[in-house]
Amino acid sequence: MTDDERLAALFRDAAGSDPPPPAFDHGRVVATSRRITTRRRSAVLGGAMALLVVAGVGVAAGLPSGSGGAASTAAAPASAPGPEALAESAPSESGRSESGQSDSGPSDSARDRAGDAAPGASEPEALSALPEFTGSPLGPGTTECADRQDPRLRAYVEQVLPEVAGAPEGAITMECRPGGERGVNLEVDDAGTGGLLTVRYLPPGTADGQPSGGSTVRAPTASGGTVVVSARGAGGGDAVPFEGRLDTVAAFLAPRL
Repeated sequence: MTDDERLAALFRDAAGSDPPPPAFDHGRVVATSRRITTRRRSAVLGGAMALLVVAGVGVAAGLPSGSGGAASTAAAPASAPGPEALAESAPSESGRSESGQSDSGPSDSARDRAGDAAPGASEPEALSALPEFTGSPLGPGTTECADRQDPRLRAYVEQVLPEVAGAPEGAITMECRPGGERGVNLEVDDAGTGGLLTVRYLPPGTADGQPSGGSTVRAPTASGGTVVVSARGAGGGDAVPFEGRLDTVAAFLAPRL
């Protein structure tokens, strides 16, 4: 008998013998299924109860201590600050002194304070309304030829005469003046009176030529030079813009130059 025949005989004998009884019946399967379903329902119910307990604690924490009054939840988000609160918390630039100014000249807040001076006020009153200068004077320029539209000098001019802010630059010649000089030339309008406003800083030892026509005011500066403020009307016999305020402009610029 071959091995295959012996193996076939063994299978026949095994199939002919009585099978062992099953380890479970229909009733046991049903009972086990019910127990599993009950455990799952209990777990879901327990989780829901825990969630309700946590939510109840959060609501209770927001209840007022007294017996009256409406309850507010403790989990409510804090309200965002309004524009007014943000504006109050923003740092103010008006507190900076002129000694902390950058090379670009005085701040806009200083110009705003300068604008408070009444156009018709006398020189002492106008100067008292302007901020006190505590910084270092500009002194002579550092370019090879004088900057005759000096932005730093113009910033000071606009501070004492806010009306000329944004005024167009006046025409200048191509003459190369000494590099230590500074200048500003503006086409201005003084309440309908148009003309040319010229401000020049002359370093120590520089001769001052006499401007032709109009009105001119001179004053010694803190650096030992001279500031020359002049204005003339648009025509030969026209009224001079800012004629009554040139003294104030010179007095304001003197300690700054």
